[in-house]
Amino acid sequence: MRTNRFALIAAALATIAIPQLVSAHAKLVASTPAANATVARPTKIDLRFNEAVIGSTVSVQLAMTGMPGMANHAPMPITGFTSQLGKDRKSLTIMLRRPLVAGTYRVNWAAAGADTHRLTGTFNFTVR
Repeated sequence: MRTNRFALIAAALATIAIPQLVSAHAKLVASTPAANATVARPTKIDLRFNEAVIGSTVSVQLAMTGMPGMANHAPMPITGFTSQLGKDRKSLTIMLRRPLVAGTYRVNWAAAGADTHRLTGTFNFTVR
């Protein structure tokens, strides 16, 4: 009887703890420009995460994936931007040297939160 009680308590604790562990990863919850949005010549890109991220684990890559008259060219990396992690460590701002020109863009990001599990993601947007 005591063994069954222990097993029941352990199972109950596991059902409470596992969802919290699974949801403990840092995820991108918003961006400006938003995924699949069409915007006018942005000078910065803002990323917002669901939890504080570890600065040394954050990386962002930006590439132009299409331009007027050349929709299917190889991705052209955009370099020379700077980034700044917000004081709350839940936001990251990418400051571009000059406004982005008309075309489609892809943002690849990676970050880890307190659990140190690094997640990655991608979103696209269009500049008119």
